[in-house]
Amino acid sequence: MASLGEVLARVDASEVARGDFRVSGATNVDISDVTHDSRTVQRGSLFCCVPGEQRDGHDFAVEAAQAGATALLVEREVPGAHVTQVVVRDVRRSMGYVSAAFHQHPSRALTVVGVTGTNGKTTTAQMLGAILSQSGKRTSVFGTLTGTRTTPEAPELQRTLAHERAKGTTAVVMEVSSHALALQRVAGMHFAAAIFTNLGHDHLDFHRTHDAYFAAKASLFSSTYTTLAVLNRDDAYGRKIADSTDVDVVTFGRDDASAVTVDASQAQFTWRGAQVRYGVGGDFNVLNALAAATAAASLGISVTDVVSGLAAVGRIAGRFDNVNAGGDFAVIVDYAHTPEALRNVLSSARALLGTGSG
Repeated sequence: MASLGEVLARVDASEVARGDFRVSGATNVDISDVTHDSRTVQRGSLFCCVPGEQRDGHDFAVEAAQAGATALLVEREVPGAHVTQVVVRDVRRSMGYVSAAFHQHPSRALTVVGVTGTNGKTTTAQMLGAILSQSGKRTSVFGTLTGTRTTPEAPELQRTLAHERAKGTTAVVMEVSSHALALQRVAGMHFAAAIFTNLGHDHLDFHRTHDAYFAAKASLFSSTYTTLAVLNRDDAYGRKIADSTDVDVVTFGRDDASAVTVDASQAQFTWRGAQVRYGVGGDFNVLNALAAATAAASLGISVTDVVSGLAAVGRIAGRFDNVNAGGDFAVIVDYAHTPEALRNVLSSARALLGTGSG
C-alpha cells in the first residue's frame, strides 16, 4: 500500500516529463494495486484506462470507480468518475512505469535477462535459466511454457517480479515477444542483458510489415531497457542491431563452437576451450546454447558454471522433443511455428535419420 503521491514520486523523472503527467484531484489517496482490467478492480486500485482496438478502458472508468478504484490513469479526463485522475499522453506506456513504481522497481533488484527473436526464445531462456541456477543464483524463467501470454501485461509482470523478489529470487530470465514490445508491456523494466536470437517471418497479422516487426524487436536493445545487447551475428538483423544500438554489444555465432556432434536428444561441442554437453537435440539448437552461454559469460558467470548449467538441461517440452513412442521409429515434437523453424526441424531430423533432403 502506498499513496498515489508516493507512487508518482517513484516514476522516473524523464518518463514523467515525456508522459506529460498531470494530476486532477488529491494525491494522498491510498493505492493498493494497479490494474487495467475492470473485472479485477478492488478497493484502492489504480485503474489504467487503456484504449484498445475493440474496447476503450475509458468507457469502464466510472464502473471501476464505483467498484473501489481510488485513482485512474487516463489520456483524457472522464466526467462522473469522482476520483483522482492522472492524465498522460500514452496510458499503455505510462502503465508500465507506474506499475514498476508501485512495486518499487523490482527489476532493479533482480538480474533480469530478456530474450527476444522469432525462433529459439524458449530454448535459450531455459538454457540460460539452468546456467544461472548452477552459478548459485535463485532463478525463475518466464515465457511460453509458463503463462497464457509469452510476456504478460505490465501490471501482472511487475506484480510477478515483486513476488519473485519477495520470495528470494535473484535472477529472472524472461521471453519478450514483439507484441509485448509494441504494446509497451515491458515499459519501466530494466534488463541486465537482452538477447537476440534471430528474425524470421511471424506476426505480420499484428505488425503488418516486416520492417515494423523488426523495429519492435530492435526496440529492446536500447538504453531505455538495457545496458547490454547479446546478438546473433550470423543473422543479418542481429548485425543491423549491433550497428545501431546505443548499448554495449557482445555477439555469438556458430563458429564459436567446434567439434559439434548432435543426435535426436543431445548435443556436444567445444566452446572457449571447454566441452559443452546438453540434453536437447537439433543442430539449430547449438546457436541457442551459444546465446545462453555468451549471455551468461557476459554477466560474469564462469565457463565452468556455464558448462555445468548446460549439462543440467534435459528435455524441453515441444522443443525438438524426442518422444519414446515404443516403436521402431522416432517421434520428434517441435513447436516450429514459422517457416524457418519448420525447415530447421525437418533438416535436423533428416540429418539424424539419414534420409537426405527429399
